Amino acid sequence: MSENAGSSTAAQSGNSFSIARVLILLLVAATVTGGVYLALFMERGPKPLYPFSGQVLLNGKPVTVGAVMTQSIDDEYGVGIGELDKEGRFRLRSNDVDGVTAGTHRVAVSSMAPGIPPRPLVPSKYLNQNTTPLTINVTSDPSQNTIVLELEGEVEAPPALQGPPGGGGPGAAPGDAPGPPAAAPTDAAANPAAAAAASAPAPAGETPAAPQ
Repeated sequence: MSENAGSSTAAQSGNSFSIARVLILLLVAATVTGGVYLALFMERGPKPLYPFSGQVLLNGKPVTVGAVMTQSIDDEYGVGIGELDKEGRFRLRSNDVDGVTAGTHRVAVSSMAPGIPPRPLVPSKYLNQNTTPLTINVTSDPSQNTIVLELEGEVEAPPALQGPPGGGGPGAAPGDAPGPPAAAPTDAAANPAAAAAASAPAPAGETPAAPQ
C-alpha cells in the first residue's frame, strides 16, 4: 500500500516538473523572439528621406495657391507635403523634415479659393489621392528628384447655393414654396384713363369737380 502511494506521488511530481519545464521553455522562446524583432527594428530604424522639389502648372500657368501632397504606394506612413509659392514651386517635407521616402508616390494638388463653398482652382481629379493621375519617383540621387507637374483641363464651377426652404423669390431653388403675394394694384394702375382725367388741369373759370 505504501509502495503504491509512493509511486503515485512520484508520477505526480514528474508531471508537474514537465509542465513547469514546458512553461519555462515557452517563456524563454518568447523572450528571444521579441529580442530578435526589437534588434531588427533598432538596426533598420526609420526610412531615410531624400529631398524632392518641383513646380505645378495648369494649362501652362503656375498654380500659386495651396499645396502638393504625396503618398507612397508602398508605405502608408510615407507621406509628404509642399506648399506652393507665387511661382507654383514646392519642396516636399515629411513631419516638418525636408525630404520624403524613396519610391513611387501618388501626387494630389490641393488648391482651393476661400469661400462658401470653397472654389477649386484645379480640375477636381487632381484634388484627391484616389483619382489623381500624377505620380513622382523619389530616388536616392538628389539631382534626379525634381519635376514639373503639368495639369490640364477646365476647372469645374462649384454647385450653386440654394436658398432657404420656403424662401421663394428670385434665386430660389426649384420646388421651394412661393414667397408672399404681390400687392394689389392701385386705382391708377387699374384705370389709367380715369387717373389721367382727374389729374388734368380744369379750364379757366371752372371749379374742378370733387372726386366721386
